[in-house]
Amino acid sequence: MSIMRAAYRSFRDYRVHRMAERTLAAMDDAFLRDIGISRSEIGLVVRGLKRGQEDKAG
Repeated sequence: MSIMRAAYRSFRDYRVHRMAERTLAAMDDAFLRDIGISRSEIGLVVRGLKRGQEDKAG
């Protein structure tokens, strides 16, 4: 894989995660509770690390 392709994928992944975080952060606490997460877990949920799951990337 070329360096440019890897850089693009990394940037794209960052943007997708950031958009997901912003979307969840904009929701009210009652809705977040309905879908089973707390406001403090948003970053973990977006990265797939909720409730003790290991980071599969490393």
